[in-house]
Amino acid sequence: SDFRLKVFQSVAKNLSFTKASQELFVSQAAIPKHIQELETYYAGSFVRSVEGSKIFVLTDAGEIS
Repeated sequence: SDFRLKVFQSVAKNLSFTKASQELFVSQAAIPKHIQELETYYAGSFVRSVEGSKIFVLTDAGEIS
């Protein structure tokens, strides 16, 4: 299966790039790259940061995914 989908699933569950990187044993810098690749591939926006914090929320498209 596509590792990027596992990254998205972990981010969606944890709402944190840091926690996702720890859970998947990858660098924190790799997480947004994988999410961006998915967003480009599916031409959608799935995850957005809450302004002024390190908290992430799912967009409507991310909720449906």
